Amino acid sequence: MINLLPDETKKQLRAARINVTLARYLIFLAFASGFLVLACGTSYLFLMNSRPSNTKPVSSTNQTETAAYDAAKAQYSTFTTSFSTAKTILDQQVSYSDIITSIGASLPTGVIIENLIIDGTKINSPITIQVKAKSADDAPKMKENFEKSTMFKSFSIQSVTTTQNDPSGYSVAISISLTINKGLSL
Repeated sequence: MINLLPDETKKQLRAARINVTLARYLIFLAFASGFLVLACGTSYLFLMNSRPSNTKPVSSTNQTETAAYDAAKAQYSTFTTSFSTAKTILDQQVSYSDIITSIGASLPTGVIIENLIIDGTKINSPITIQVKAKSADDAPKMKENFEKSTMFKSFSIQSVTTTQNDPSGYSVAISISLTINKGLSL
């Protein structure tokens, strides 16, 4: 198709199309601006309506929070003193069952305790334990086991006595001296 329109008319038609497009953009921009103004106005109204409930006096809020903090701090101080008192009591406590269990674990198989006396005054001081064994070979094993244990310190064998014709079958009497480590007996 051949365009036989004069050049002036062509320019006018192009300008008309551009004007229509610009008018559409301006209408869209006006609606978008109106929407933004309406959204801002609505947000402002919601904020203004919620403002009276948020405007409590700051001093009364701070005073109630300060009172709550002081109460919590007092409870913390009470708990701290209670825990330090409990720690002091537990530091003085001796677990005899742990001591006896450690002694039993350190004895080799076939060795029995004949005499054992433990009381609170014997902690961190030497005590004497008398045991019976089937053979004298158990004494070095016992010494090695007690020296490995962290529950005891300064282990020594006082005496090893062998009796003939013992009806119980434990013919060797061994006397042991050791010190219980109080820091680890809890």
